[in-house]
Amino acid sequence: MNIREIQLLEVLKKDKVLIVFVLLSLFSLLRSLVVPLYGDELTYVKIGEHILEGRYYLFEHPSTVTPVLPFMVALFYTFANPVLGFILMKCTNILLAFLGFRFLYLFLKEQNLNISIVLSILLLTLTNTHSIAWFSSLYPESILFFSFWGFVYYYCKAISVSNFKRMLLFFLLLTMTRYLYTVLGVAVIVYYYRCFKSDDFTKNHIKKILFYSVIYALPVLFWFKYVYLIEQNNLSEISYFDRFKEDSGLMTNILSGLGLEKHPEVSRINGIPAFVSLFVPITGFRHYLSSLILIGLFLLGYIKTQKPEGIKFMFYATILVMLGLVFAGTGFSRYWLVLLPCFYLGYYYVYKDFKFNDAWFLRISKIIAIVYVINEIRLDYLIIGKYL
Repeated sequence: MNIREIQLLEVLKKDKVLIVFVLLSLFSLLRSLVVPLYGDELTYVKIGEHILEGRYYLFEHPSTVTPVLPFMVALFYTFANPVLGFILMKCTNILLAFLGFRFLYLFLKEQNLNISIVLSILLLTLTNTHSIAWFSSLYPESILFFSFWGFVYYYCKAISVSNFKRMLLFFLLLTMTRYLYTVLGVAVIVYYYRCFKSDDFTKNHIKKILFYSVIYALPVLFWFKYVYLIEQNNLSEISYFDRFKEDSGLMTNILSGLGLEKHPEVSRINGIPAFVSLFVPITGFRHYLSSLILIGLFLLGYIKTQKPEGIKFMFYATILVMLGLVFAGTGFSRYWLVLLPCFYLGYYYVYKDFKFNDAWFLRISKIIAIVYVINEIRLDYLIIGKYL
């Protein structure tokens, strides 16, 4: 057991409130087990059912929806009692989210952050309203959270063939869960460059990473060929790519991603104005100025002072995804959720510039967490009372 793990145990022994927060959040996560499926969950389930019939269809035509969620539905689906399969999948998603928290903890621990700051970021992320709402659903947020922080963690570790394999697997899982994360391919290309330039990498190492790259990429390449053929012939009943097919599609997407207009495919303005709703537990809340201030503070925290290389990469990866959201014309609050720890860390760096004590940051985090937890207890009472 290393020094930081000992410090963590000592903090948890002294501050049992943190354990209470975790238990209450876990209870709130489990309330989704009694909530009926809705929205995109029904889409994933319908495609999953058709997979078991040998067709990747939504209704009567092929679909280009990313395959990870539908195949998970097919894996857990039980004909005798479908609800049991949905419950098992929701529990699996909760487990994946907690594994994502483990990667997040391991990554932050290696960036020489004070243990109280690491715990603050974990606490704020876990108790956040959107974490509770989405990590236990059949939406892809838990898989994305697990994959993104696994990707960041292994990317920032020492260059090796084993770390490369894990990093690449997480990247492919991200891409096949939400196409948007293909933008992180820029980082993967940089990793290849680092491998080729590394003095520790022999020709044999280079051959190995190229071999694993081909093996891992083949299924993905076949999938994208399938997507290309379906989209080229406009056969898909529901398509992520429709928003790019119109003559003014890209400009519409950018304006919508910036929050300057409402995208035709959604019911309200998203993008930048929705950023504030990631932190405020009010459904559908939008405010442009508040969002700009929060984004500005987040950027200021990273730009103002020198950061470790791992933190720099996390920041660049976050910016890539944020730009991807703009060009895709989207930005629901749940789309920002995967990046939430990066935002909180940026605010900590701004806080640190004022020379305040790290212990006070943890105290402030607890106060915010209390607000979140009280709100979730209220929702637990309403939701469980409605469906049980």
